[in-house]
Amino acid sequence: MTKTNLQSYLGKRIRLLRLQKNLTQQQLEELADLPLKYTYKLENLEPNIKIKTLQKIMDALDTDIETFFDISVTESNPLINQLIYKIKELTPIK
Repeated sequence: MTKTNLQSYLGKRIRLLRLQKNLTQQQLEELADLPLKYTYKLENLEPNIKIKTLQKIMDALDTDIETFFDISVTESNPLINQLIYKIKELTPIK
């Protein structure tokens, strides 16, 4: 089975942001309370990640949605800005 574009993108973004923070896979797993070798699987195999887990990883990397997904929003599109604002207001499910 091959990776989808989204699966590949998620794995690459997690690796890139982890390395930018100078974290090992094990350190990220500890910060995000993930099982051993989980980061390796996300970065190299077929990640089938839950939104809740992705949020934990983003929190551990101290990364927001825009940074994680590399979204550059300009002021010229107020509808997109409003949508992002609403998403940020949502309370994470615990």
